[in-house]
Amino acid sequence: MFSITNTTLNSFSTTLNATMSLKSLNLLTFFFNNIYLLLVVIIGGIGNGFVIMIFGQRALRSTIGTIGSNMSVYPFLFYMAISDTIYLSILFCLWLSNYINILHRPVICQLTLYLTYVCNFVNAYYTVSFTVQRLFAVVKPFRVSHVLSWYRSRCLALFIIIIACLIYSYLPFLVGIVNGRCYSLKHLRWINELMDIIDCIIVFLIPYIMIITMNTIILISLKRMKQAEHIFLFQNNSQLNKIREITRRNASRKMTKLLLTVSTSYLIICGPYACIHTWRLLYDHGKYQTKVIRQLEYYFHLIYHISFAMNFYIYIAFGSKFRREVKRFFIKCKRNFSHCFRHENIFENDDSSSNPNNSLNFEQFQLMHQNSHSPALAANNLAFDFKWKQSKTLYI
Repeated sequence: MFSITNTTLNSFSTTLNATMSLKSLNLLTFFFNNIYLLLVVIIGGIGNGFVIMIFGQRALRSTIGTIGSNMSVYPFLFYMAISDTIYLSILFCLWLSNYINILHRPVICQLTLYLTYVCNFVNAYYTVSFTVQRLFAVVKPFRVSHVLSWYRSRCLALFIIIIACLIYSYLPFLVGIVNGRCYSLKHLRWINELMDIIDCIIVFLIPYIMIITMNTIILISLKRMKQAEHIFLFQNNSQLNKIREITRRNASRKMTKLLLTVSTSYLIICGPYACIHTWRLLYDHGKYQTKVIRQLEYYFHLIYHISFAMNFYIYIAFGSKFRREVKRFFIKCKRNFSHCFRHENIFENDDSSSNPNNSLNFEQFQLMHQNSHSPALAANNLAFDFKWKQSKTLYI
């Protein structure tokens, strides 16, 4: 009897633990699907909007064009912000699909998947591109002004977008609406699985190896540059050359540290999802397709979304020039707003002064009419008053 009671208690506790774990898992899933995605979209959308407005200013573009090499990474950051905003808009549609069926429709299904793959490719290879530029600026500092420029970076950024659009042009033909869901077509699913493996190699494996290798070389070169800087300053007798070299190297070092932070953050955020997703695709067997693996892949993919929302806050935290540009942007907006408000007030005052039913003008006319002994005198006073007001407004 006691054994039966113990067995019943054990089964009850096991059932209770399973129920509690299921509830906690459902609560976590609810948080990620309904709250976390919306927070990522809002925070990332605000940050990317500021990046687009600041890097898209004509004054900043002309300044970058004159400065040249050190600011040649700005086109990559500008177009990356646009790409990240597109990706976040798709995430917003994904969040909205919890309440309204938006994504699981013909054409919209193919378009959103296509843009998602393109944005992933662009995000990875923009990071590779400005890391290559920083590596060249650190290794060959005296030739960087002849090789790197804002115009060439812009052409390369647009070329990467064109390549991404061409590479994933096959995707709309492999997916569609299957049982009411946006999914790969059954008779073409093997092609989609093969292309997903190739996509993992292109978007995750190759860029990761390149970024890790280049960041390591950059860190080693920065240490050597610090030692060579003391030798240069000791050997150079010209004070002007010393000041110029120190200014140039400080600006280059600050930009390098900022971009190192961006690329390292990209590796940390995207690394877990890239590893487990590639592992699952390469070892597509029953013993590896466990529920734990799929749950980990799902949550790591949600963390991966942060890489499309974090760049603005890294620029603010580590980029002094970017902080100055943000401050200048807000001052300019405040000045434009106050100018428009002042212009509206002046316009309203002009309208009120030109109103014939204005009480002050009417009372003055009544007073002049009562004090005047003839209509001609009243007319002369009125004309003199009008001329005096007109001259006063001209001086104002």
